Amino acid sequence: MNQISSLKSQTVLGILGSGQLARMTALAASELGIITYIYCSESEVSPAEHVASKTFKGKFTDKVEIIKFCEKCDFVTLENEFIDQDILNAIDTKFPNRLFPNSKTFNCIGDKISEKESFKKAGIKVVPFCAIHNIDDVVAFTKTHGYPVVLKSAKGGYDGYGNCTIKNESEIEAGILKLKANDIKRSLLVEAFIPYVAELAIMIARNKNEMVTYPIAHTVQENHICHYVSVPATLPKDNEIEIIENAKKAMIAIDAIGIFAFEFFLTKNGDLYLNESAPRPHNSGHYTIEGTITSQFHNHVRSVLNLPLGKTDLRSPHIMMLNLLGTQNGPAELNNANDFLKIPDGHLHLYGKKLSKVGRKMGHFTLLGKNQKVILTILEKLKSEYSL
Repeated sequence: MNQISSLKSQTVLGILGSGQLARMTALAASELGIITYIYCSESEVSPAEHVASKTFKGKFTDKVEIIKFCEKCDFVTLENEFIDQDILNAIDTKFPNRLFPNSKTFNCIGDKISEKESFKKAGIKVVPFCAIHNIDDVVAFTKTHGYPVVLKSAKGGYDGYGNCTIKNESEIEAGILKLKANDIKRSLLVEAFIPYVAELAIMIARNKNEMVTYPIAHTVQENHICHYVSVPATLPKDNEIEIIENAKKAMIAIDAIGIFAFEFFLTKNGDLYLNESAPRPHNSGHYTIEGTITSQFHNHVRSVLNLPLGKTDLRSPHIMMLNLLGTQNGPAELNNANDFLKIPDGHLHLYGKKLSKVGRKMGHFTLLGKNQKVILTILEKLKSEYSL
């Protein structure tokens, strides 16, 4: 299908979700004169609601209301991958070529088990895994892969939620009970623990005609939550080529349209494992707003509307992003905003969340410069002093 050469006045992009990813996607869309409608389940004003053209309130389990929402839109995309597959199928059946990524793509990666099976089938090395139903399944897995292992919820986990590390057999039962606490029928899997030396991420955008990749980022995690993103990642050329090739292979395997993130583990022996994917803009790509010629949010909008994709070159030799995580439970207030705003070529983004929670993503700060060590020193000082 050829790319569209014009933008219809009053084009409406619908976004299922209303957090910071939807917020930044709506801001990018607005620069092209695109109207954004948000489908939101939050009772209070959400981050995206501050900037969207119109907001519709409803439950993400309500198929009828979601179909009514999609009927009002020219194009529809998603902020997260947690909507039930039958609802996505219904959208595609009712409105063909309106939802991107579409239901067929989500059927390949809608949960961590199908995701890993899809990529493994495509010839991509993934972290060894196995779907489990009971303690014996985990024990059997450890006979081959040893301890520790990682238990995960097949669907719904993020930022450290929905997984736990198991160090020995005595911890298995408690781990399963923890992950099934709110849903006894929840599917689980177990993964081998990969002693990686670096966690790497790549953003890739694809429309119906072309595909572009972003520079590979090094993400620094603490307690399963990303704290820093550094670009470009320092790694051997062979590994860089392998990551790019595998990301492209993954996009083609699931016929993906939109912006996707792929996270890889790099071991000290130089082995690469695809850990997981995200069918949407991703935290590891926030640096692209100021750090690349075309941000991940702009290219996501372009992909969904099948517009020409923008260049992804870096605007600076080094770029680092600091996630601003909640340090308290209560009203959100960044205590030392001036310290961030005084820094040349530093860019502060707050997501407009009313309440802060410890560890909750409340914003991010991106700093561009010529010296990576100098940038890191500045960010470490900010990280140690701010409260939010």
